[in-house]
Amino acid sequence: MSLVFSTESVEIDGRRVSGGLLELGNAVLALFWEGERSVLGSTTLTLPSRVSSQLIGDRDQLLGQMIGEYLANRFGKMTLVSTNLPPGSASVAGKALIEMTRRLAEKMSGIG
Repeated sequence: MSLVFSTESVEIDGRRVSGGLLELGNAVLALFWEGERSVLGSTTLTLPSRVSSQLIGDRDQLLGQMIGEYLANRFGKMTLVSTNLPPGSASVAGKALIEMTRRLAEKMSGIG
């Protein structure tokens, strides 16, 4: 079995924001970052029951929770969501990241 990490990028207010999605047997990992280098950021864990916990960091907690709930519901698996965005940018980038998440989930559903 090989791992398939599906990625996508969008430009938001002149800045490149990227995202990636990886489906494992029991979990989904979602990473979102600004810039060329992928980095781990504030991380939220969401269970299929939609119970969420912030594991590390304190930025973008609501955005991580929203994306985590969507993915946990869509895949029926626990979900880890990492966001590494500049302070205050989640409110501007939120809608675009949620749309990116939907597109990435569609891609992943087509791969399996």
